[in-house]
Amino acid sequence: MTKVLTIALLFVMASAIRAVEPNQYAQHAEEVTSSIQTKFFDTKSGVYFKTLKHDRLDYVWLQSVMFANLTAAARIDPEKYAASLDAYFTALDGYWDAKAKIPGYEAAPTRGNGNDKYYDDNAWLVITFLEAYETNHDPRYLQRADETQKFVLSGWDEEIGGGIWWHERHKDGTKNTCANGPAAVGCLQLAKFETAESLALIQKAREIVAWTNSALQDDDGLFDDRKVVATGEIKQGKLTYNSALMLRANLGLYRATGENEYLEEAKRIGEAADWFLDKHTGLYRDAVRYSHFMIEADLELYRATNELYLLERARRNVDAIYANWKANAPDDMMSSACIARVLWLMSETEAELGRAFWRNADEVEK
Repeated sequence: MTKVLTIALLFVMASAIRAVEPNQYAQHAEEVTSSIQTKFFDTKSGVYFKTLKHDRLDYVWLQSVMFANLTAAARIDPEKYAASLDAYFTALDGYWDAKAKIPGYEAAPTRGNGNDKYYDDNAWLVITFLEAYETNHDPRYLQRADETQKFVLSGWDEEIGGGIWWHERHKDGTKNTCANGPAAVGCLQLAKFETAESLALIQKAREIVAWTNSALQDDDGLFDDRKVVATGEIKQGKLTYNSALMLRANLGLYRATGENEYLEEAKRIGEAADWFLDKHTGLYRDAVRYSHFMIEADLELYRATNELYLLERARRNVDAIYANWKANAPDDMMSSACIARVLWLMSETEAELGRAFWRNADEVEK
């Protein structure tokens, strides 16, 4: 069977699941999350293995997706998931390098004084810690998000006019969209709670977005991957998660400033994201580890604009990736965590408590 026919069959399966089981996203999310817990959780460390082989713990940026998944799960079913989220937050201290000059999360478990910290890894954690703080108001999440964001912003310098590096030791010699986009989102989310630093954080987000636009945005509104600092070469190759986080950064700037130009830019990126869709299936071509970020951005932009194509695009993709999981569950933790995460988010579009949470989280400054 060809790849196109296989994808088309999964799309039909997804449509059938929706027809038979309307409003079942939370049940599907629970099913996938429980499977992850059974197959990948390491009771000794309190974090998750990378694959079914259980030969090594997953890297911290992949752990961050599972943390985001449990955050959504704990919001919907706190009785079942709140304690797991709390324990996981504590277990992630195994990656936290408190001995470094500017503390941050190492890629792998550490004893401290490490030098393998990625700015994008840390930026993902800032975003999900702040969502967890909005979910349960535990001040530890806000404190750690603030500490981690300080590390993220330490990656900015003025080489090639600005931008945040990918790695603290300048591994690969690049400044990447995947570090700058989430760094800007983190600034704007943190600004909602750090009153004394709010204006500075919003201004930093402006600078990060402006630099990333000038350095890595293509004419169609989408974003290339990274720029080589030594040569100025742009490494092309558009991935959903890069454009998704820049879309969210623009939405965050709109909410923080009320300046309509940022909303219009977010809408332009959202419309341009049709480029990522397979023309036969209407599904995102990227692997779910990238595309689930675009689904999340679709839902956030939908909440801002009420443009139905965004909700339908998200739903179509979520239905298909769940059908794919049912037919052939992946052997890596992160892929399943991505799937569960967007299923929880879709369930919130159909529940007033979920919609209320996001209305509050997305509130525009007056």
